[in-house]
Amino acid sequence: MKKVEKLLIIGIVLISSILLGAMTLAKPAQANASIVIVIDNEVKHRIPLMVEEEMQTYEFKFGEQTGYLEVKNGKVRMLEMPKEICPEGICSETGWIARSSQAIVCLPNKIIVTIQGLDDKNDEIL
Repeated sequence: MKKVEKLLIIGIVLISSILLGAMTLAKPAQANASIVIVIDNEVKHRIPLMVEEEMQTYEFKFGEQTGYLEVKNGKVRMLEMPKEICPEGICSETGWIARSSQAIVCLPNKIIVTIQGLDDKNDEIL
């Protein structure tokens, strides 16, 4: 096999892998998917997970405080809370989640945000 043929095969495999990875990561939310907000071990809110280009902001209450989630393109993230409510800010630093195997956790406030109702076949363990 010539060097040019080897490079061509490697290039095709590399491009195919990149495209497959991009399609897997950009998997859109399904119609029955929802964002679930658990506060102090109790489901407090369920929000339909929308797949829209436009950013949506949702407000949720916990105790006397208010938190905010942003939703866009079937992904969700928690916005930063004041330092006196969430000193470390790890929940907002988690960034976007888009799969049911991912979670946003705020330990000081006992908040867990997950996505339920997705068919994450790629996340299954065989």
